[in-house]
Amino acid sequence: MAYSYVVLGDSLSVGVGSSFFSPGFVQRYRRFAEKALDEQIYLLSFAQSGSKTEDVLLEIQKEFVANRVKEAEIVTVTAGGNDLIDAAREFLNGGNEKQLEKKLNNSIANMKKILENITNIKKHCHHPYIVRVLNLYNPFPNIPLADEGVRRFNRLLKGFSNGDTIIVADIYKIFKNNEGDFLSIDGVHPNDNGYERMAEKIHRLGYGGLETGMEEE
Repeated sequence: MAYSYVVLGDSLSVGVGSSFFSPGFVQRYRRFAEKALDEQIYLLSFAQSGSKTEDVLLEIQKEFVANRVKEAEIVTVTAGGNDLIDAAREFLNGGNEKQLEKKLNNSIANMKKILENITNIKKHCHHPYIVRVLNLYNPFPNIPLADEGVRRFNRLLKGFSNGDTIIVADIYKIFKNNEGDFLSIDGVHPNDNGYERMAEKIHRLGYGGLETGMEEE
C-alpha cells in the first residue's frame, strides 16, 4: 500500500535556505520514511513561506485541508518560527520585553489550537497514523529573552506529545551553538546540512503504528 504524507507549516516546510534544487527536510524525511516502511509515499504540502501560527491554524480549518489531514498516515507541522522572527526584530528595533512576551504567548496559544484541531480531525481516523511536530530553534542567540521564549514555547509544545501518534521533534538542540554549521547565509533558515539533520531527527522518532500495521498485514 502507498501512504499519504501531508505537510503543514511555514518556510521550514517549504525548504527556504536550502541550495538550488536541493530539498528541504520534507523531501528528505519522505526519503527516510519510504526506505523505513518500504512503501511509496505521496506528498501533499499546504506549507507556505512566511506563514505564522495563525496562518497555519486558518489553513487546517479549511475543509479540503482537514479532509486531507484526516486521510493522511503521516503529518508534519512547523509553526512559530516566523512569529519569533517578527517578535525578535521588533524587539531589536526598540520594542519592549512585554510586547515580545505577548507575541510569543500568542504563538503558543495558536500552536495549541493547531494540534487540538489535528487531534479532533484524526479522532475518527480508522487507520494508523503519526504526527510529527518540530519545535523551535533560536536564530537569535544574542537575544537572551528570545532564547528564553523559545525554550518556554518548546516546553509547552512538548506537553502535546502523547508518545505515540503525536511526538515533538527536538530540533532546538541541533541548532543550539551550531548556528554557523546548520543555518544558511540568511542566518535564519537551515542550510542543506541543517535540513538533513532535521529529517534524521524526525526519522529517528520512528513510525509508530505504521510499522505495526505493516507487520499485521
